[in-house]
Amino acid sequence: MSKVIHMNLRVDPTQYIPQIRDIPGYDYIHLVRQPKYMVNLPLLNEKVHYYSEIFSPKEYVRKNDVSLIHAHHGQLGLLLLPFKEETNLPLVTSFRGRDATLANQPLGYLDGMKMLFEQGEQFFPVCQYLAQRINLWGCPADKIRVLYGGVDLDLFPFKPRTSQGTQNIISIGRLVEKKGHHVLMQAFKKIKAKFPKATLTIIGGGELEGLLKSFAAHLNLGTSFQLLNRVPKSQIPELMAQADLFCAPSLTSSNGDVEGIPNTIKEAMATGIPVLTTNHAGIPEIITNNKDGILVRENDVDHLAQALEFMLLNRNKWESYVLSARQKVEQNFDQKKQLLLQANYYDELLGGSK
Repeated sequence: MSKVIHMNLRVDPTQYIPQIRDIPGYDYIHLVRQPKYMVNLPLLNEKVHYYSEIFSPKEYVRKNDVSLIHAHHGQLGLLLLPFKEETNLPLVTSFRGRDATLANQPLGYLDGMKMLFEQGEQFFPVCQYLAQRINLWGCPADKIRVLYGGVDLDLFPFKPRTSQGTQNIISIGRLVEKKGHHVLMQAFKKIKAKFPKATLTIIGGGELEGLLKSFAAHLNLGTSFQLLNRVPKSQIPELMAQADLFCAPSLTSSNGDVEGIPNTIKEAMATGIPVLTTNHAGIPEIITNNKDGILVRENDVDHLAQALEFMLLNRNKWESYVLSARQKVEQNFDQKKQLLLQANYYDELLGGSK
């Protein structure tokens, strides 16, 4: 069985991903830059190694019988170029969002990416939108393989919503600007008087937690709003099951940061929650407006408020939305299928043999 070095930003529950651990026919080493990025110590095992402790890449590769290197962010691909050069191993690099922008990037980042595009074997953007971005930066089209993140359909079974008179709106994502939670809160405020039973729950942690709590008080959202921090991933399916409507108001942040396609949208579609989201980045690749859900303009409070009102007044449309959404996830975003595709891309690089 061939072994792949996977370098990710850190080891925590959000980064210890199936695209590292569960590739059919491939063993793995989970590489992080240094011990401080080992964020969650219970996840430490013999397969987690530190790049800072590798003194001879050739010897390391020989000892561990490595066949391929996979960097899971653009900047990590650049970091691994000297390792690739010394070992002569093929290098693939995933692009997930900000790494395909110049948002908060170091001086010379674009020049570094052009060097990576020249020397790396393949590139796996997580959506067509990011594929186009890196192609415009100079990545040859024949090196690009779009590799969507998949959903574990066993963890997110389809359970269509039954009408119980509730109007519970849920949004899940890190509390950062590009998630657009502040826009959703303003839109919710606009419809609150018309829908007094409606609630809004935002689930996530991040740098904007204090600001969003203050903003909720400023908007006088009261008990109709709650922000839940540090919710274990294992509880997400249950929380989704309690919701009536899922909203992902993603937007391009003020520094240019973007999404790929938020995994939470795929998970909501899989479970049968009607989805309301924006036409941001790769999202239109998974949601066709008025077929799989509703798309609105990003960073537009009024348009989002109108769409919330439309969804809450037209519950009869939800069944067709969720059936179409589940079908799309099964066809294009099933984790098992995407992991097999990833294995096929590896096979292609390694000459068809593992």
